[in-house]
Amino acid sequence: MMDSTATTSPIWTFLPGLHGTTELFYAVKDLLPAEVEAEFIELPSSGKQSYKALTRWLQQELPEGQKRLLIAESFSGPLAIRLAAERPDEISGIVLAASFCDAPLNPGIAMLPLRPLFMVKPSRTALRHFLIGDDATDTEVAELRAIIKDMPSATLAKRIRTILNLEESDNPSLPQQIPMLILQAQSDNLVPWEAQSRLVSSYPKASVHWIESPHLILQREPKQCMQRIVKFIKPN
Repeated sequence: MMDSTATTSPIWTFLPGLHGTTELFYAVKDLLPAEVEAEFIELPSSGKQSYKALTRWLQQELPEGQKRLLIAESFSGPLAIRLAAERPDEISGIVLAASFCDAPLNPGIAMLPLRPLFMVKPSRTALRHFLIGDDATDTEVAELRAIIKDMPSATLAKRIRTILNLEESDNPSLPQQIPMLILQAQSDNLVPWEAQSRLVSSYPKASVHWIESPHLILQREPKQCMQRIVKFIKPN
């Protein structure tokens, strides 16, 4: 739980999933408490996409000296952990949504020519199964499909390789004063249960909550996620 005696309210800093954009945060934006100041970070669409490079980039993007609550979705989970390790005095807490601490898929996939694979528009069936849920509306699927299609295929391939090269031992330990909330998607077909369990075991002091949702947990279950985040900040 977060320190309720803190005198300065943190900025809620949202870090996106693999798509790297702010476009899928519309649901949580509508549910933000009135008193909360929030910022939504868009990852660079070109250049190096390793967690080391993105951490350097994020440090340059975020002014120092400001308290922040990091809310990181999927791909950005390891990025939030690294930033917190670099700036422990500025981070009031970390929320990881449907994230991981090591490669959630078979690392052998990294040997495939990923860029050509992502030059093909993903099927609606695949998007429903792996990301947004079988009960997603046609409009929701179309919006997601358009966002993914607009991404540079080279950048998407780099991010996939970054994930597939991630090992549990790569993630830094965090000071005890930085609390963590892990929101797990119960019906996540992208990040398997084993990978989710490794994240929990890597940060055993974190608060963990399972929510019935597909992988895009902040989009499909924004109300439940927001309730958990608010309770995490204001336990009383």
